[in-house]
Amino acid sequence: MKIYISADIEGIGCIVRQEQSSPAGREYAWARKMMTEEVNAAVRGAFDAGATEVVVSDSHNVGLNLIPDELDDRVSLVMGSPRPLCMMEGVEMGFDAAFLVGYHGMAGTAGANIVHVFTGRIAEVRVNGTTIGEIGLSAGIAGYYGVPVALVTGDDKAGIEAEKLLTGVVTVAVKRGISAYAAMCLPPKKSRERIYEGVGKALSRKDRWRAFRVDGPADLQVRFTTASSADRTLRIPGVERLDGVTVTFHGKDFIEAFKAFYTMTDVIELVSFI
Repeated sequence: MKIYISADIEGIGCIVRQEQSSPAGREYAWARKMMTEEVNAAVRGAFDAGATEVVVSDSHNVGLNLIPDELDDRVSLVMGSPRPLCMMEGVEMGFDAAFLVGYHGMAGTAGANIVHVFTGRIAEVRVNGTTIGEIGLSAGIAGYYGVPVALVTGDDKAGIEAEKLLTGVVTVAVKRGISAYAAMCLPPKKSRERIYEGVGKALSRKDRWRAFRVDGPADLQVRFTTASSADRTLRIPGVERLDGVTVTFHGKDFIEAFKAFYTMTDVIELVSFI
């Protein structure tokens, strides 16, 4: 049994503010350890439940957050950026199931901790009319390759989001979101225990797994927080403006739509001089 793990940092227990997840933040070194240990809990759970191979994707920022020397030595690690499939690079190699560890709710979710979709400049993402966040984007990439998401860990709001979207998913809440920058957190040891137990539960219900597939064309709509961000994305072939802050892209499939979105996030974060 092959398992793919995509690990973000904002949904890790006791990470409640962006300065903890930024390399410039004074608590970043500690946050890296927290992230690494929650991933290790998922890895141990997977191998103990019969996994024969586990690939981990470091999926926060530029992919240099997990501490390789402290990571379970049975895994292969995807690091660095850029990557064609971003947070899900490597899932195309074929896996029985994927886990999303340390994920967070989509932008605009009330009471959710550190919400966003790739960047704070994006207010909403829709694919074929359905609003999704990073959970949905990652699940859609996995689903394109026939891989179901069996486990999602993060705050309670991320769990609710995942359960609404993904059939058969097991969710583990390591904190209860209070606001964008506050949460009630479990002790780190308890978070890891719950993740380990959640993995066992997820891998015991294979009959319930269903890949999140967007079959056929994928119509992408992205609503930004400012008109200037929308302005920048119009340089991308195929992107059209719907209103001052919203653009659309018609993809032949989910992967083409995702890559257009990924390019948008790069473009709006760059400073343009001409």
